[in-house]
Amino acid sequence: MGMDLTQADKVLKIFYLPPVREMLNSATILLSRLEKDSSTQDVSGKTFTVPLHIGQNEAAGVGRAEGGTLPTAGAQSYGEAKVPNKYLYGSIEISGPVIAATRNSAGAFIKAIESEMKGCMKNTKRAINRQLHGDGHDALGFYVSTKAGRTVYMDDGNGNFFTHLTPGTTTVDLIDASDNSTELLSDEKVTLGPEGTSGIEVTFTSAIPGTIAAGDYIGPANTHGCQRMGLSVIVSAADPGILGAAGLHGLPVATNPWWAAQVVGSDASKVDLSIPNMQKVFSKIASSTDYSEADIKLILTSYGVRDKYVELCSNERRFYNTMTLDGGFEAVDYNGKPIVPDAQCKKNRMYFLVLDSLKLFRSADFSWMDRDGAILARVPNKDAYGATLFHYGDLGCVCRNANGVLLGINE
Repeated sequence: MGMDLTQADKVLKIFYLPPVREMLNSATILLSRLEKDSSTQDVSGKTFTVPLHIGQNEAAGVGRAEGGTLPTAGAQSYGEAKVPNKYLYGSIEISGPVIAATRNSAGAFIKAIESEMKGCMKNTKRAINRQLHGDGHDALGFYVSTKAGRTVYMDDGNGNFFTHLTPGTTTVDLIDASDNSTELLSDEKVTLGPEGTSGIEVTFTSAIPGTIAAGDYIGPANTHGCQRMGLSVIVSAADPGILGAAGLHGLPVATNPWWAAQVVGSDASKVDLSIPNMQKVFSKIASSTDYSEADIKLILTSYGVRDKYVELCSNERRFYNTMTLDGGFEAVDYNGKPIVPDAQCKKNRMYFLVLDSLKLFRSADFSWMDRDGAILARVPNKDAYGATLFHYGDLGCVCRNANGVLLGINE
C-alpha cells in the first residue's frame, strides 16, 4: 500500500516537528542562550505587558535632627512596557507529480518532505537570526547611489560593503527612510550582483524612483512593520523609528530617560578597538544599574570585530582563553566573558548582554497549522499540497539599561 496524505501528515507532525524546534531554537547564539537561560516566557494576548521597576523609595536612609519631623512615606515606582506580538510563518509545498512519483515508497516520500523541511528550516533560522540583530525594519540593504540604469549600489547602512540579500532574485519593498513607512516600490524583484566601487551591486526590475535617497532601504515584501525586534534597537539609547511605535515597547526616552541602554562610542566616528573602551561598557552597566559585571553573560559581535580583538590581544601580548558554548559555538574570552561572532550581527560594534533582561515572549511555539485536522492542505488553483509552520511572539526587554554596546569599531 502506498503512502497517502493522512500518513504523510503523521510523518510531518511526529517525525519532523521536534527537529524543527531543536534546530530553530539552537540556530543562533542569542536564541540558544535565551532558551538555555530560561528567558522564554509563554504568554497570551495580542500585546505582552511587562511591569517595570523604575524608581526607589525616596524615604529611605533620610537623616533628621533629634526631635525632627519624620520623612513623608515614599514608595517604589513602577511602569510598564508593551511588547507587540509578531507572527512569523514558513511554508513548504509538495507538487502533485512528486506525490504520485513517490506514493509507492514511504521512504521516497519522506525524503521529498525532508528536502522541503530542511530548506524551510535553513531559511527560517537565517530570517530569525537577521531579525534578532535588526531594528524591526528587517532591512536587507541600504541605498548608496545609482550605478547605471536599474542597477544601484547598496551597503549595510554603516558604510560596509554588505547586504542580507542572497544569490538570485528576491522580492522586496523599497522603503523611504525619512518616514520609515512610504513604499517607493512594492513587490519589486531585485537581483544580487558583485561588489562594486561604492557598495554591493543590486539590480531592480523596475525603474529606480526619482525620489530615492541615500539611506532608503529594501526589506522582504509585505512584511513592513511585522518583523521581530532586535538588538540594534533594544541595546540603544534612542527611540526606534518603527512604524506606529512610540518609543521602544511604548516608552519614549525623552519622558523615560532611564529607558536607555549604555552606549560607548559612535558609528559616526570610528576608532580602533581598545581594552579601555570595552571596559567602559562594563563600568557603565555596573555603575548605572542594579546589575554588576558578573551579570554580563555574553559579548556578541561580528567576525571582523572578533578578529580585531584577537589581533589586539596579540599586539598587547594579552592572554585570552578559547571556549565552546552550548550548541558548539566557539568563543574567545574577555575577563571570563565569551566573545562570540555572528555572521549576521551588525558590523563595527560589540554588544554586552545581560541575558536576564531579555525575554522571548511567545503566545505560540513553532507548530504546524493543523486546526482542521490535517497538516498538508491543497494549494488553491495548483496541483500541489502545502504545509505552514508558524510562531507567535517577539523579543522584548525588561531592563533596557542593563545592556550595553560599544559602537564605531574599525574592522
